[in-house]
Amino acid sequence: MIASVFPFRTVLVQILIMFLAIAIESWFLQKLLKLGPKTSIEYTAILNLSSTCVGWLVFFGIESVLPKDLRQQLIGYILLGRGENVYAPITMIALSVLAVTFLAKWQGLEIIENMVSGNKKASKPQLLGPATLTRRPAKKTFQVTTQFGGILIAHTVSNFVILTVLFLQSVNNRNL
Repeated sequence: MIASVFPFRTVLVQILIMFLAIAIESWFLQKLLKLGPKTSIEYTAILNLSSTCVGWLVFFGIESVLPKDLRQQLIGYILLGRGENVYAPITMIALSVLAVTFLAKWQGLEIIENMVSGNKKASKPQLLGPATLTRRPAKKTFQVTTQFGGILIAHTVSNFVILTVLFLQSVNNRNL
């Protein structure tokens, strides 16, 4: 009985997508924001779990205001993997969820960094002497130094890879 009601396929795909996003985004955060491997994985795991929750809340919020026939088609497509003529609404919902989850990740990273830096500021030793003696001149290479840029690149690349995988899966399902 529960197998016919609970969308196991959707939950499994969501978990696999989350693992893929964590792997891709943690690599980008490690390289672009100069975070350690463990720290980047922890940050992306927290950010992806929270943004997935926000994404589902946005989805159900949008779904609740749709007309009944469109709502049934959308739920049938998302949760049960079947449906026709729902690509335009799905595209609009996907773009809104993409934007909202990006903003959630960006703000989430700022919150995490504020919490972590608040604990470390008190234990940081004070340096004596002029700061110019300890700094090297900046290299003239392209670097993403802002959190916004790093999260934007990581989020965009991971979502592009995920959409590519989902597209290939849907093409494979149609050929069967």
